[in-house]
Amino acid sequence: MLNLLQVFSTGLGLAGYYALVAVGFALIFATLRIFHVAHGTVFMTAGYAFFGLHRLAGLHIALAAACALAIAALVGLLIDKIIYGPVLKRGGGMFSVFIASLGVSLIFESGFLVWSKGVVSVARAELLDIFIVGDVVLRRFDFFILAIVALAYGALYLWLHRTSTGLAIRGLTDNSELSAIVGVEVAKTRNAIFLVASSLAGLAGVLTAYDTGMTPASGVQTLFIGVVAVILGGTRNILLGAIVGAAALGMLTAFAGYFFPEWISFSIFAMMIILIIFRPQGLLG
Repeated sequence: MLNLLQVFSTGLGLAGYYALVAVGFALIFATLRIFHVAHGTVFMTAGYAFFGLHRLAGLHIALAAACALAIAALVGLLIDKIIYGPVLKRGGGMFSVFIASLGVSLIFESGFLVWSKGVVSVARAELLDIFIVGDVVLRRFDFFILAIVALAYGALYLWLHRTSTGLAIRGLTDNSELSAIVGVEVAKTRNAIFLVASSLAGLAGVLTAYDTGMTPASGVQTLFIGVVAVILGGTRNILLGAIVGAAALGMLTAFAGYFFPEWISFSIFAMMIILIIFRPQGLLG
């Protein structure tokens, strides 16, 4: 029983990372209908930027994190401006955008592989604080992650429901063509979507780099877990769907890792396939 509590606490920490990546991906996919594979690239770029600024350059942790988030937001926006925008203007469809996004992801992954030599890049030098409840060892950092996720989701909720840009985004989610007709500034709203979604992925990247470290494969791995979380929760309610899907995957990953670690990937994608067959709209679709 105590071991299960230990695994449960680990699952909550994982769910926090997944929730940040998933909600950003869902925001872009639900509004712009772009399967943004390079979202994982933004996540990875923020992690490596934080590692370089804090661990290598010695920048204060808060300042390094802020710079990494700004870099993530800028990279996400530039990917849309330099890659997606021209592809769409020249008549490329969503599949063309997907291929372009995949290409960007592979280029960045190769670049970080050359730079890091494949070594795990951990942004901290010190050990993480722990405290013990009975026989269960808990990490303070896991609770910090959950607090950050709660604040991020709260701010995102207020932005989507209390600002004109947020209302425009919700309109795009419901009916993109009608939103343009009634006067929504699509270009401005699109920029806001990429900036916010990329910042969320960047936040997950910073936390991951500080916690377990970053590898060149981290971006793709985390992205596809985030995608599965979105599929699980559905895109009808972006916030609730992402958090439900992320929580389910966090628990699944933790328990699968405890009982049969060699089957983690199988468990995740088996759940996705089963859900697509029996409930393609997601749990909250």
